[in-house]
Amino acid sequence: MSPTHLPVSDSVAEGKPGHGVAVNLVNLCRSYGPIHALDGLTLDIAPGEFVALLGPSGCGKTTALRVVAGLEDADSGRVEVGGKDITSVPTSARDMGMVFQAYSLFPHMTARQNVEFGLRLRRIPSRRRATRASEMLDLVELSDHADRYAHQLSGGQQQRVALARALAIEPQVLLLDEPLSALDAKVRAQLRDEIRRIQLEVGTTTLFVTHDQEEALAVADRVGVMRAGNLEQLASPHALYARPATPFVADFVGLTNRLRHRRGRARQPSRDLGSPAAGVSAAWGRAGAGPSRIHCSHRRSGRSRHGRHGELPGLDGESVCSDRVR
Repeated sequence: MSPTHLPVSDSVAEGKPGHGVAVNLVNLCRSYGPIHALDGLTLDIAPGEFVALLGPSGCGKTTALRVVAGLEDADSGRVEVGGKDITSVPTSARDMGMVFQAYSLFPHMTARQNVEFGLRLRRIPSRRRATRASEMLDLVELSDHADRYAHQLSGGQQQRVALARALAIEPQVLLLDEPLSALDAKVRAQLRDEIRRIQLEVGTTTLFVTHDQEEALAVADRVGVMRAGNLEQLASPHALYARPATPFVADFVGLTNRLRHRRGRARQPSRDLGSPAAGVSAAWGRAGAGPSRIHCSHRRSGRSRHGRHGELPGLDGESVCSDRVR
């Protein structure tokens, strides 16, 4: 498809707000030689939902994003958007916006011109194009910087421009590939909140890839923890925190400590299940691993401060302690 005939949402051409669509990844597989980057990945995203894919390096999360965008071809499986199979549709025809880890702004263009770029390729009339660019710059709170070039903007401002450019075409799906990792901690926290605010306001279905647990739990409607090319668990941030489905999820999200134990010496529940940490233990109990609550207290050295440790038999000869080491 010629770049001068790229698709554009009717809402953009008419100046109307858009709505998210459902995205379904069905049994996606992608291998690089002997390495299985995706191993039967299945994921359903509801219209307008914000889903974060979380996991260690090499787990397949970025590959999944690139397959959705059409930048990578899956060996098998399919990608559906709005109920239509787009697996063989070229990237330019998928009507998706993408924000990369690198800002990827055109250095010879101002912020306004960068935001207008996708609209110009789609032959949106100049008056409507200027209006839309102004709306997006207002949305990311950069109206006062519209005529500045990339080198005149801070890292956080450049990333805001990249986000505005991706949203300007009113994409069906917004893809975010670790867009905040190059920023310092304070700016990263501010910008992640801005991304969530904008996503809620615009209503675009969003898939967000990150390796930062706090980032994923702070902004997403649901978080998928990936391992070896597939999902270990997909749940709301609270459910993921309170009820990790596997030892890997509990360990990666950083909610528990594991203690060696001898089977048959678990204490009975001594407190209620009201805290998120208690829910972690409860999940293990429901899985048949042992009692659903444990009672433990540490010094920084790891020794008990108030007496004996309560132990919860876990998988692989370990027990789970619900208190975090400070």
